[in-house]
Amino acid sequence: MTQLLQNKIFISTRPAGRSDELSLLLNEAGATVLEFPLIQIKAATLSNEEKKHFSRLKEFQWLILTSPNGVRYFFDIMLKVAGNQELPKNIKIAAIGEKTRETLKKHGYSATFVNPGSTAEDFTKPFVRHIEAAGSGQKILLPLGNLARTVIQDELKEWADCTRIDVYRTEMPETINTDIAERIENEKFDMLIFTSPSGIQNFLKLFPKLNIQNIRMGCIGETTATAAREKGFRPLVVAQNSSSAGIVESILNYYISKT
Repeated sequence: MTQLLQNKIFISTRPAGRSDELSLLLNEAGATVLEFPLIQIKAATLSNEEKKHFSRLKEFQWLILTSPNGVRYFFDIMLKVAGNQELPKNIKIAAIGEKTRETLKKHGYSATFVNPGSTAEDFTKPFVRHIEAAGSGQKILLPLGNLARTVIQDELKEWADCTRIDVYRTEMPETINTDIAERIENEKFDMLIFTSPSGIQNFLKLFPKLNIQNIRMGCIGETTATAAREKGFRPLVVAQNSSSAGIVESILNYYISKT
């Protein structure tokens, strides 16, 4: 890979330990990547009523999994609550994006429906076309994170009865790297990389006095970019393919356009 990014410093705001692929790809282009997690993911605490759904899984026709985190925490909680990770044979699985499908495979399951996009908006219309022949009233289980939007259940309400369970929580990390925080305050970096709206919100909490219009940032996906713009940021790079490879490709194209 070209060394187009030689001597450039990128700061990844992904959760701790989740920047390996991103770092590898940027390193190959000559860049240095610093990890500065702005969110941490934890298992949610379920109510007794929510736990009951894990003993009634055979009542659902579909399980919709929207992210690798959703897959991991759904099956972790299932093991704790039900004592196993065996889904009823009647339940079909829908997954949003290749990363979600890959994570699902690691748990021994294949998705019946996989949407090629990566957002809830990308998912809903193709999924409705897929299930409409079966008629309305299908029961769907939707494991999400606590900050996930309501797009899927809103769009599917005419076709299905969606039961949402928040299986994980997105929170502010308990500690931050003060050296990297100082680097950000002094603008000693080339680009910050954001992967979620919650990362944007937590950044603003940590750096309330920064002139955000001058922050050099890249966003993985339009959902994150939209959240950034709403807060006053001006993203330099937006990856349409919401993946590490997608954001690195967009970053390379950005710097190529500057040469």
